[in-house]
Amino acid sequence: MAQRSWLRRLFGGGAATIALPPPTLTATSQPQTLASEEEVFLAQLVQDLGDGKRRDQAGSRDVLAKLEGLWKSGHERLAIEWAEKLLGVPEVPDGQTAAVRAILVERYEQRGELETALPHLELLIAIDEHALRAHYLLAEHARRREDHERALRHYEAVLGRDVDYPNVRVRVERLRQLTGRAAPVAGETIAAGDVVGVQAGARYRLVRELGRGATGVVYLARDAELDRDVAIKLLHPHLAGTEQQGALDRFFHEARVMASLRHPNVVAVLDLDEASRRIVMELAAGGTLRDLLRERGPRTLRRAIERHTQVLSALSAAHRRGIVHCDLKPGNLMFRRDADKPGVEVILGDFGVAHLPDETGAVAAVARRPEAVGTLAYMSPEQRRGEVSPASDLYASGVVLYEMFTGRVPWSRDAVMAGTRRASDFQLPRSIFEDAPTLGESVQAHMDHLVDPDASKRPTTLQALAEAQRLKERIIAAGAA
Repeated sequence: MAQRSWLRRLFGGGAATIALPPPTLTATSQPQTLASEEEVFLAQLVQDLGDGKRRDQAGSRDVLAKLEGLWKSGHERLAIEWAEKLLGVPEVPDGQTAAVRAILVERYEQRGELETALPHLELLIAIDEHALRAHYLLAEHARRREDHERALRHYEAVLGRDVDYPNVRVRVERLRQLTGRAAPVAGETIAAGDVVGVQAGARYRLVRELGRGATGVVYLARDAELDRDVAIKLLHPHLAGTEQQGALDRFFHEARVMASLRHPNVVAVLDLDEASRRIVMELAAGGTLRDLLRERGPRTLRRAIERHTQVLSALSAAHRRGIVHCDLKPGNLMFRRDADKPGVEVILGDFGVAHLPDETGAVAAVARRPEAVGTLAYMSPEQRRGEVSPASDLYASGVVLYEMFTGRVPWSRDAVMAGTRRASDFQLPRSIFEDAPTLGESVQAHMDHLVDPDASKRPTTLQALAEAQRLKERIIAAGAA
């Protein structure tokens, strides 16, 4: 009875306004009150979802195709209504319907009804695949209503994900001027610009922007006092106020912990100034592992294992201090100079979302967060559930190792979003071991050990590091490239 009442509310009125096809349709039977095949399909799906069935199909390609069919046939309002009905079914996880929500937002935007889409956009910014576009549309909506603070916050979030997003840089600079938060420009001393409401000192001279993240902007700068290039991270202006004290405290707590690691495979923190909201770090002039893989392709067996060993060494130092990085990926692995030059090691940076020990130094074996934090393609199954431990970083190191060998992550985008992963996904191509055929089984076993779906079955960081070092020695002895 409750189910029937819910369906009645969903479709409107006391009596049903849409008749579903009877369960025993003949080949020539047609529904009497539905206008199209698309509506028949969507009506049946909504009913099944309400009955707890077909949950895995809520955002499938078939659903998107049916909504698109309605839209293209001129039934724009009908397409929007069916999308809203799909999203209104209770207890269907947001992750299952994210694609439908994203399509719905675009339809509202095309019709000039973005105001109606705001609740959907607020949900989409928490989903990595859709966050960029959602932040942009929220920024556009705020800008049109002259809510400069909110617009600036969302535009900066866009730049944090894509520094070249069309028109956003210009709008950010204009909004910074309007809000009194103008950033320094290339060649200007930091002290000459009021970066975050306080003077930062004239020791460092900015050259150009290197990138943006969730908490700040990183600039290439020249240290006039020591005559060297450095990287300077400045806290985003919208995080500098007293109402954002938690973000500010974390910004510098992260920097102090990273500085305390003092490890050759961790980015060195050279200076920090809380009054200026500034962290000065060594410059990784050789770019990132992601850049390297895109420009030069997969690494050789020997080079991949060497880099992997260096990554595990950095993780070992962090885990001893109770720090779990939580966002290990090629974009956060850097080189001080050209990666293919002799003696150049990889260095781990960006501890912006790391799980840190509390103020007493206490370390939990497994930490729980209210939501998953990290990059989906590199997140372990438990991390997607909000559970964080050193084993999560080891899983990510296995994904990175696979990417170094093959030039790609083990899954398609759809599989990453759906979380449908198989053990066979990590099967390495035999061609990798042409120079050392006897090592293929051992390297594969090491990989499988790191990415075991059960976190309790993965090795400790020290065990993984010892395994990797033994593999490296065997590869060198075999004379493999």
